[in-house]
Amino acid sequence: MKSPVHSVVAVLLLTSLLSINAEAQNNKKPLSPRDSVFCLIDTNMISVNYGRPSMRGRTIMGELVPWNKVWRTGANEATHLKTNYDMTLGGVPVVRGTYTLWTLPSPTGWKIILNKQTGQWGTNYDERQDYARFDAAVEQLETPVETLTVVFDAMGKTHGRLKIMWEKTLVWARFEKKDNIRPISPLDSTEIFVSNYKVKIKYSRPSMRGRTIWGVVVPYDSIWRTGANAATTLELGTATIIGGVNVPAGTYTLYSKPMEKSYHLIISKKAPGAAEYDARQDFAHVKMVTKQTDTMIDPFTIWLEERARDLAFLRIGWADRIYTVDMKVR
Repeated sequence: MKSPVHSVVAVLLLTSLLSINAEAQNNKKPLSPRDSVFCLIDTNMISVNYGRPSMRGRTIMGELVPWNKVWRTGANEATHLKTNYDMTLGGVPVVRGTYTLWTLPSPTGWKIILNKQTGQWGTNYDERQDYARFDAAVEQLETPVETLTVVFDAMGKTHGRLKIMWEKTLVWARFEKKDNIRPISPLDSTEIFVSNYKVKIKYSRPSMRGRTIWGVVVPYDSIWRTGANAATTLELGTATIIGGVNVPAGTYTLYSKPMEKSYHLIISKKAPGAAEYDARQDFAHVKMVTKQTDTMIDPFTIWLEERARDLAFLRIGWADRIYTVDMKVR
């Protein structure tokens, strides 16, 4: 039988070994440590927070980072970009706020992607929430960069470059502080007189900003506000037949239900204002004629086109599509 002294010594030795092992585990550096970089521009700041993986003998571009697939541009949690001032990045207007930053690597060029979703793991990418996509400059480095590195180069009081470096690849984009950025989706209107009665549509005009529109930014088989921000409104000075439906004079809100091969305009009795959709207030669903166009339409545009004294076309155009419905006053 072991003596009490031996038992105490054994416990102390075990405790000591466990403590040493735990300390060694705690002191072990993570393979992809988190880091942040900052840049002050005219008392304002832009920053990137990202995980920093290393090469560790691996081939990076085209293998660990596959071509033609969206990459988290880091490791672990999604990479975040934050700016507390309005700016252009890669020539695209970016309003102050926090975004996740992704890239789309390719042997022939790279795109940088800003996404509105934040706080997620780096494999949780939702293209529908893209804020903007734009081309980045790519250069080959003479000396390999072992650990993924993001840096800012301030090149003046209001501008600089965002640089992403790993292996022998340098990807960069220019940024510049802008105090006079127009609203991303400015308000606009279109009007026409049909048989001396006014038809007017008020709406907001979002831009593509490099994004895929139909089926992504505007999902298929879902209700869309037909623009951006506040609800799109239709004002009719008299009863008008729209796509075969007799719509009384008055003010309506317009929604849409885009589908892959068709498009339905929804005329709602809901009062102008917030864009929340209420199916109970639908007045009519009208099918519009779909046409592909070789000339890209950007930003989103609604226009009214006179065809005869009592006939006009309502057209909706964005990206590579135009949707049309006739409007007739008797």
